[in-house]
Amino acid sequence: MIIRQALTETDVLNAFDIEQTVYSSETAASLEAFMMRKENFSLYFLVAETSHRQIIGVTNSVKLQHIHLTDESIKQSTASTLDGAYLCILTIAVHPAHQRKGVASLLLQQVIQLARRDLLKGIVLMCEEHLIEFYEKHGFVYISPSTSEHGGIKWHEMSLIWDV
Repeated sequence: MIIRQALTETDVLNAFDIEQTVYSSETAASLEAFMMRKENFSLYFLVAETSHRQIIGVTNSVKLQHIHLTDESIKQSTASTLDGAYLCILTIAVHPAHQRKGVASLLLQQVIQLARRDLLKGIVLMCEEHLIEFYEKHGFVYISPSTSEHGGIKWHEMSLIWDV
């Protein structure tokens, strides 16, 4: 398996299919949002691909100038900025047939490497409660329950901040 940047529209469409499979219709990003993320933050739009060139996982992010997450800052591009100091992970999704095989960990590790390489101050995200332990295993710290009610879900804010 390789982790690589999504390069083509087909890559984005395959990644979007995974998003639609993994997330509920209320929480999944729109195709328009995926396209915006690919267009503006392509360095952080990654796919996991099998040796048979099948895309089985995706992660994408936007840059923010702050670490405070709100519904607006995660939905589209209202709070994102090309020169942001922090990376906000919006999606890590793995096709159900390939879950629990380390794919999400590899995607996350690559995002962390890229953010460090680019001298960002850290990474923030919101996740569901059952994913808190996963992110903690990768060095993230639990911040607090989120005020976001996106998709009617109880979200939790986490961060991985380092000195640059």
